[in-house]
Amino acid sequence: MSNNEIYKCIACGKHFSVTISNAGYPGGKERESINCPWCGAENGSEVTSGIITTRRVITEDGDNQ
Repeated sequence: MSNNEIYKCIACGKHFSVTISNAGYPGGKERESINCPWCGAENGSEVTSGIITTRRVITEDGDNQ
């Protein structure tokens, strides 16, 4: 996964961005869930030693679809 990808939620269909911040802890990789910030549904996971942050994506006209 690259940094700052856009996802479409499998449950609610809304878009959100995913950023993985590299914490830099050697050997500390864990499987972290990617949860939709709109509805909380799990949208997969990543093995990382970083922190996964999700943010709602809203266009200039206020629409998300």
